[in-house]
Amino acid sequence: MRPNKNSLSVLLVLATTTALPHLARAESTAPSSSEEKSEKEAEAEVESIRTRYWARGEESEMGVVQNRTFSKGKRLEIGIFGGSLSTDPFLSVQTVGVRFGYHLNETFAFHLLGWHDFVSDSTALETFKDTLGATTNNNPPINYLGAESTASLVYGKLSLLGKKILYYDMHALAGAGVTATESGNYITPHVGLGQQIFLSQSLSLRVDYRAQFYRETIIEKVITPRLGEVVGERNNWSHSVSLGFSYYFGGNSE
Repeated sequence: MRPNKNSLSVLLVLATTTALPHLARAESTAPSSSEEKSEKEAEAEVESIRTRYWARGEESEMGVVQNRTFSKGKRLEIGIFGGSLSTDPFLSVQTVGVRFGYHLNETFAFHLLGWHDFVSDSTALETFKDTLGATTNNNPPINYLGAESTASLVYGKLSLLGKKILYYDMHALAGAGVTATESGNYITPHVGLGQQIFLSQSLSLRVDYRAQFYRETIIEKVITPRLGEVVGERNNWSHSVSLGFSYYFGGNSE
């Protein structure tokens, strides 16, 4: 029996209808070359961002941090300050001094400094004198001259009540000098911490703390027959706190 033309036409239509969806699905699931290229470019961009983010040691990244609003590198500094010195519970000591230094870069600097001590009886000594009618064996400081190096460890900014941005610089310091006292002169090493708040490109407010040490000789002041004789020696741990202003000049202030 020979198939007629109508039957062949129906079979052809059915075959075409069944095959088309599969062909369309295959075309939609097969990525084009342009889409593959876009995906690779996106992955490469993500990898590039990740690499730049973690490259903290790279010079290009560090340059952003070193672009300071207030610069000290290659500049001279001169300052004045006043403060207090805790050295003997029977003495009240106020200080006034000056400093002069040079900043090798934004981190390291070298300073010469000195201060004069203004000494008076403390409340404890006044009470002692009023109660017993006598004084104590003490050794008032006269002045200090020395040198120190500083290392700026932290640089940043703070918001003052949301009205003003304050730029500050925290530093560690270490040095040595000579403390002149009533009984003699003594080598005095010291260490400390400090902070500067920049008021302009050339002016800053500076506060410093120093812990100092020296071994001193004590002279007799109480027992009349032995007045002026050496009683002995003792370790002196002094604590200095100062507040002052620093002026920067020379170098590049940009």
